Amino acid sequence: MTIGSKIRYHRMKKNLTQEELATGILSVSYLSKIENNQTTASTEVIELLCSRLGISLIQNDDETLKKTFSEWNRALLKNDCKEAIRLYEVVSPQIIDIDDVTLLNSYHILMIRYYILLKDYESPRDSIRAIEKGYKNLSDKLRFYFHKFVGNLHYARGSYEESNQHLKDAEHYFVLGSILDTEEKADLFYLKALTFVQLRKHALAIHYSEEALSLYQSLYHNKRCSEIHLLLGVCYRRIQNISEAIIHYEWANEISKNIEYVVMRGKVEQNLGYLKSMENRTEEAIAHYLKSLEFKHDDHDSKLTTILALVKDYFKLKRMDEAASWLQEGIFLSKQQKNTEKYYEFRIYGYAVEKLDEEFECFMKDEALPYFENTGNPHLLAQYSKFLGNYYQEIRKYKYAAHYLTKANVAYEKIIGL
Repeated sequence: MTIGSKIRYHRMKKNLTQEELATGILSVSYLSKIENNQTTASTEVIELLCSRLGISLIQNDDETLKKTFSEWNRALLKNDCKEAIRLYEVVSPQIIDIDDVTLLNSYHILMIRYYILLKDYESPRDSIRAIEKGYKNLSDKLRFYFHKFVGNLHYARGSYEESNQHLKDAEHYFVLGSILDTEEKADLFYLKALTFVQLRKHALAIHYSEEALSLYQSLYHNKRCSEIHLLLGVCYRRIQNISEAIIHYEWANEISKNIEYVVMRGKVEQNLGYLKSMENRTEEAIAHYLKSLEFKHDDHDSKLTTILALVKDYFKLKRMDEAASWLQEGIFLSKQQKNTEKYYEFRIYGYAVEKLDEEFECFMKDEALPYFENTGNPHLLAQYSKFLGNYYQEIRKYKYAAHYLTKANVAYEKIIGL
């Protein structure tokens, strides 16, 4: 935007007439020529006009801001929290003076991703509303970023169907926008792979994981490569291709060792534990879970997952004292982290370990299963409906057993889309 157009924009924004702005500085006719870019005024005149309007004289602000936005987006893409915060603090004070609609839209779109990085999943609402109002005026490139970031937001919130729809739109606009950035494409495919894993659409998850892996390998992005190998291991484990799962776990482990990616080593051990447990090699599974905890000192959410796995496998082995010991830690940590889902799971096993049958039945029927149903988690609803159904079978309450096993089957059918 030229300085003349900028003066006109801010004059109209402040509801000033040309005469009101020009008084004591220059003639109305001369101001009109400046605003219509028909003449170049002296620096002194421009300074006086800008001062009255309360705006910056600098004409290249927009170009400078575009460059800063590009740097900010790059920091967000790399999950560089420190640099992203620094650039936000550079950009934020300038927003009040932005009069370019494209720049304003870019700012709102980047704010969505910025809040995701900060794990603030509520604040993006205002930016999303602002973009939706002017969506028809967005370029294909900005639509790509909007849908990718909103898809990312829905994934972070656990709304995987909504995430999938937005990421599908992002892929569409990636092509239409002729975006050539390899890392952006890799990031999109990785997000799609993560979403398909959550939706249990493993063939699609494997496809997008392999596409993303190839792109990240070309960029020598070893950290993300290790994460994708782990993701592929999870997919192959779930479809019972154990040999392929082990290959990818080993790759994830080897890369994470080489780059000293400690968190990933914990996740690999965790998933090797799942694999051994699935094969009923429970003692080996427990050994992997305990090894996993050695890498998870500060990762409390991941630590909760491992502790729950230990409780389940000790319960399977009927080693109730050890299960009870880990239960205490799990309940304490889940309350501390305000992780309601894990808290309910620990409570279920708490009643089962202590053999408090009446309390167990009431808690399952009145609290746990309704919670899993109301929060839209068919996986846990299926798992614990089956758990309750098997319990009723053991105590020969076959009518109740049939009811909850049927409930589990309905939930499983929902998961696989029948």
